[in-house]
Amino acid sequence: MKGVRRMRTERRDCDRSQREVGGAKRIAIAACAALLLAGVGFSAYKASAWGDEVGRFPLCLLEIIGNVVLTEEEVVELAGLEPGMDLLSIDLGRVEAAMISSPRIERACVTRQLPDHVLIRLEEKLPAAIVISGASGFVEVADDGSVLPVAERTAFVDIPLISGLGEPPSGGEVFDSENLRAALNLLRTAREFSPLLWMEISEVRIAPGLGLVIYTVADGAEIRFGSGACNTIELSQLWAVLSDLRARGVTAETIDMRFRNQIVVRTAGGGRHGRV
Repeated sequence: MKGVRRMRTERRDCDRSQREVGGAKRIAIAACAALLLAGVGFSAYKASAWGDEVGRFPLCLLEIIGNVVLTEEEVVELAGLEPGMDLLSIDLGRVEAAMISSPRIERACVTRQLPDHVLIRLEEKLPAAIVISGASGFVEVADDGSVLPVAERTAFVDIPLISGLGEPPSGGEVFDSENLRAALNLLRTAREFSPLLWMEISEVRIAPGLGLVIYTVADGAEIRFGSGACNTIELSQLWAVLSDLRARGVTAETIDMRFRNQIVVRTAGGGRHGRV
């Protein structure tokens, strides 16, 4: 996803019609000035004064590439850039450091393009799961277990839930939990094995006495994995069982993966079957 902000002036040398960047949609930064500059509106800058100094290259265009969850407004606020700034005086390293200060940004690369253009390329730290907590309702966690701070929007309403954990730490901190690491490992392994299987997982619950328990989207089957790291062999066996049951029109209530060389399936009718 890419977002592009345009800083408009009345000067002919900032004519936007001459600067189309790959057909990307461009949005006027001036329209959201009050939100981004804490009350210092873009109108405070006299358009007739921009670029009057000899050798100045006023910033007129800010392009943002790679933002998925973060909005353009949030990125611009982090960057601390304002329209009309001298392009050559912008400290690109400072802007990059400001970008990665956000726990939601993994990497940032900022470049300037004369005469009036700054390009920000981002790689966000995306949520791997939603952890259900008592006090805050839920928080998003990345694959490394770090808690992501609240953002204005999220594009990941369909990522799996993880329940049965304690209260998570504040945004930006790592949730140091062996159970969380095991749950995230299961989700990561499932996604690498088969995106279709990963999409089947609606929730991973840490259940006392049962270890990791998965609930599926299609039929809500309870799949008991037990303790310890899960591997692709177990997931391959699980996928084969689910595919076989659905091909026969049978709904599973529980699928127990905790026994060596055997999978125990209890169907909706009360039947119990063992599979090697």
